Amino acid sequence: MCGICGIMPSSPRSLVAIQAMNDRLAHRGPDGEGIYLGGEQPWLSVSGEALPGQPATCALGHRRLAVLDPTGGAQPITSEDRQVAVVLNGEIYNFETLRKRFTGRGISFQTDTDTEILLHLYLDQPDHPEAWLKELRGIFAFAIWDNRRGRLLLARDHFGVKPLHVAQSDGSLFFASEIKSLLAAGVKPRLNDAALHALLNVRFIPGQQTLFKDIWRLPPAHFAWVEEGRMRDPVAYYQLPVGTNSLSEDEQVRGSDTAFYEAVESQLLSDVPIGIGLSGGLDSGMIVAAAANRMKDPARLRVNDRAVRTFTLGFNQPDDENDDAAIVARRFDTEHHDLRLPLGTLDEMKDILWYAEEPKLNVLQVYKLAQFARQEVKVFFSGLGGDELFAGYDIHRFANTLGRLHGATPGPVQRGLLRPLSQLLWGLQQRNPMRTWDHYRIGGQIALSLGDRTQFYTRLRNTWDYDAGMYARIYADPERFRAVPRTHTWFEPYFSGKGNYLDQVLRCEFQEKMVNDLLVCEDRMTSAHGLEGRVPFLDQSLVEWAFRLPAADKMKGRQTKALWKRVAGEQLPPEIMNKTKQGFSFNPYEQWRKDLRPLVEKELSREWCEASGLFNYEFIQDLLQRPAHPRLRWHYFLAWLMVGVKQWMEVFDVQD
Repeated sequence: MCGICGIMPSSPRSLVAIQAMNDRLAHRGPDGEGIYLGGEQPWLSVSGEALPGQPATCALGHRRLAVLDPTGGAQPITSEDRQVAVVLNGEIYNFETLRKRFTGRGISFQTDTDTEILLHLYLDQPDHPEAWLKELRGIFAFAIWDNRRGRLLLARDHFGVKPLHVAQSDGSLFFASEIKSLLAAGVKPRLNDAALHALLNVRFIPGQQTLFKDIWRLPPAHFAWVEEGRMRDPVAYYQLPVGTNSLSEDEQVRGSDTAFYEAVESQLLSDVPIGIGLSGGLDSGMIVAAAANRMKDPARLRVNDRAVRTFTLGFNQPDDENDDAAIVARRFDTEHHDLRLPLGTLDEMKDILWYAEEPKLNVLQVYKLAQFARQEVKVFFSGLGGDELFAGYDIHRFANTLGRLHGATPGPVQRGLLRPLSQLLWGLQQRNPMRTWDHYRIGGQIALSLGDRTQFYTRLRNTWDYDAGMYARIYADPERFRAVPRTHTWFEPYFSGKGNYLDQVLRCEFQEKMVNDLLVCEDRMTSAHGLEGRVPFLDQSLVEWAFRLPAADKMKGRQTKALWKRVAGEQLPPEIMNKTKQGFSFNPYEQWRKDLRPLVEKELSREWCEASGLFNYEFIQDLLQRPAHPRLRWHYFLAWLMVGVKQWMEVFDVQD
């Protein structure tokens, strides 16, 4: 985990800006800093000396978290004549294999780090990055400046594990690992209405937009050229595979087992201590099993500290999984660390939002877990991605059962009968003062969306803007938000065909929710503590194997992860194999009873709601006056997001 940033073209003002941008990323890389300036006399510093006053055509910054070759490999790394420079955030897992291609031709390397391979790959094929980008195996975002050609290359890894944000301002292009670095350069923080509306519907921001207006993300598996301060349209260098493997179930199990174990082993490469987040569920338990197995053979593992260290966090709630995690820890004799959050943790949310850069429901627990783990380790594994690859969420039950009826529900029936019935149901329920009945109305509207693949999925993901009356219920100025795209438009490309519905859902989840929700949280919260997060389920070979398996073979009716449970076999205790999935999130009902309600009452006052013109205070007041109830969880989640938006605007001084 590192931080990268840059400006192109540079200017006397941006010489100050690049230092400010780099300083803002210090938490991502506490082990060193470096700056490169392009121009007639390229300049490089990896020791923090003062910037020269000379003009520069491009400025690159880097903050380093030393995981490989801690005593060497400081960035930026340049060619011998300093005409080409590279900065990398992430890890290239197959860099040693790629190095052999060049050492066999007599080319020498300056360091033992993985960053340098990018320099040689570019110099070998400077005009065709698509040819060598698809060879990389790892998690990365990087920038390469070519001083002779006067151009900058930006690229992001296959599945979006590492972030890269871009903004155009005053004739220059700014890029950085985190948005706060762009703001340090003078980019104005303004609210993006379209992103806010999507956030309040599906609880994350899909696509390439961010909550900050005119700041966007480079898409995963894309690269882009920047010349004269303008970025060309991003170019895809990779796509998820399509098609199905015609294999027997036993062959699918053996292949999945092999791909998974190889993924874990390849990512155990480190010169610093490694830890594993242990949730008590199937995926994190399997990572522990694989790591424990590989660590028994020191010849196959390059790591100084071979003890398996596991970390678990709970919320002091009835559905905590700490006890389940302890069962796995005992099974594999790990060095286990357990943490239970006390009452009042939400008081820290403003500090956490500074790192998260957008309000998210899962930031608190991941932040505290990363903080806890960083006391012992510098590299941290998580089970993120297993549910998206092997169908592990509750919504996959609906996709694999009710979803099969889409083809049997003609369009005219959906438009002429089911859609009007859905609107009638919403209207009738709104006249009922029993808000707890929202729970049943939402379920009914999901069923009535059969025949509309996008609506069925987005309603499962909490979308409410199909009902026109909801705008006035949520917003202080409904017309302002009726002017932005409705939520379903972000997801329609994934559901345009007539193929297997579960397969469409899995692809959508993998490329949208995982990338723009779960990985955003994972990256920001681990980086906040100078911790490198690794996600072995997102190893390229494992992902490609999983997406070539028929989606229908991954589940048995309503049984999620049926295939993956066969892979796990008897490696995990039966208590873990047979338990119901809970997810690493707080229970909104329990949190409301503890400290969410007083926080909502304090932050979302009538005065603020009216002054900001964003949220309808009547919605807040109605919720505050009602007794706590488990079936009001949708309302509690929405209120939490509203508080988060208000605090986010204050933290970043966002102009509405």
